[in-house]
Amino acid sequence: GWNLTAYEGLLALKAEWYDVANSENVAQADQASIIENYVNQGFTVIVGHGFEYGDALAAVAQKFPDAHFIQIGGIATADNLASYVFKPGEGGYVAGVLASKLSKANKWGFVGAVEIPTIKADQEAYEMALKQAQPDASVVAAYTGSWVDIPKAKEAALAQISAGVDVILANGDNANVGAIQAAKEKGGVIVIGWTRDQSHLAPDNVAMSIVQHVDVILKNAIADIEAGTFKGGNYTVGFAEGISGISPFGPMVSADVQAAVNQAVEDVKAGKVTLPEIK
Repeated sequence: GWNLTAYEGLLALKAEWYDVANSENVAQADQASIIENYVNQGFTVIVGHGFEYGDALAAVAQKFPDAHFIQIGGIATADNLASYVFKPGEGGYVAGVLASKLSKANKWGFVGAVEIPTIKADQEAYEMALKQAQPDASVVAAYTGSWVDIPKAKEAALAQISAGVDVILANGDNANVGAIQAAKEKGGVIVIGWTRDQSHLAPDNVAMSIVQHVDVILKNAIADIEAGTFKGGNYTVGFAEGISGISPFGPMVSADVQAAVNQAVEDVKAGKVTLPEIK
């Protein structure tokens, strides 16, 4: 979800006659050199898509003050570097409100990829919402350490299901496929997806997905550059800005539960919910 949504933003820019290029599976040690190479090729806007690109972007931005740099999912800044991070915990809280109403076992799971601060904040907000609704809620969390290891995410989800978990929030990018496969195989287990609507992977198991419009962040940043209004800094975005949202609900989500989740979204937008901060 995370990378595909960004790639769709890149393709949308290409359709508007921008010259675009992208590199995949970049090792952290190679990030700075690849970013610098793009500048030397004449690209004037460089995007680092992920928290791990912060140091490399900041270093190269200092060397090339006339270029513009964008980080999505991080907090690096410079005069010519803007970073965008989803408001920590918003999606996790909304997912937790939904999850709290779906478990029959009073036991929930969380399968994450890499334990970076933003994902940890969503895990904590998810657990906060669950325990607000069910003070005796039992929550099992696991991190696979990889965005792309589908078998490892499946293994983690299967372990949670074996321990009695019947609702899982999956926040692992491509690895979410593994968690959803586990729920589908076991039957009766519900998963909440992340970044984009993942219901097509298992329509009878995916209750909803937290949607993150990474493509909109990218298009808006490019528009600011063209308009001459681009400013370096760190920007938090979420439901209130229309950058976060929720997918359609699955068939297992009743009308009253849908209403509760929609109210949770409105509460988040209005600032009525105190959420964990990035640590």
